[in-house]
Amino acid sequence: MPDNDLTGFLIIGLVFVVADGQVLYRGGRRYLAGPDGGDGTGSMAWMVVTVFHLVSFGVLALLSVVGPQWSGSTAALVGRLGIFLLLMAVAHVLTLAVLARRRQDRIVENHFQDRESERPVAETHVRPATEVIVEPAPADPAWHSAVTPVPGQDGPHLRVSPDLGNHGPYRT
Repeated sequence: MPDNDLTGFLIIGLVFVVADGQVLYRGGRRYLAGPDGGDGTGSMAWMVVTVFHLVSFGVLALLSVVGPQWSGSTAALVGRLGIFLLLMAVAHVLTLAVLARRRQDRIVENHFQDRESERPVAETHVRPATEVIVEPAPADPAWHSAVTPVPGQDGPHLRVSPDLGNHGPYRT
């Protein structure tokens, strides 16, 4: 590749990589933040975009030296740029897949953290030995279980509403 073509190819390629990297970083930062606008997503987006830049610069460098028979004409320069843009598009899609995976992981983590924070904390305390524990009497309605006992087990049988016939929700 003549010096002018090589320089032009490298400059055009560098401009494309930097521009696409900025689009990925800014969009990825907003995408990872999600609808709640969470903080702390800039560093993850930066790491992913840094890998994108390294891969794209590597492909650009390889395409600039591979295939010396592809040089000397405008068609060869356009062909190299076309191959570079296709490979950069593949790197862009892979970067978006990594960002999507990270966002999904963050959504799941937030969901489980929210569930844990909503769960009431079990209070444990030691009762003094002089405290009298009063348990409900078997005649107390609060003492009855909410489920029907297993056959052979003592306990009250629950009252169930009557069957609605063929018009009820439980049909066979």
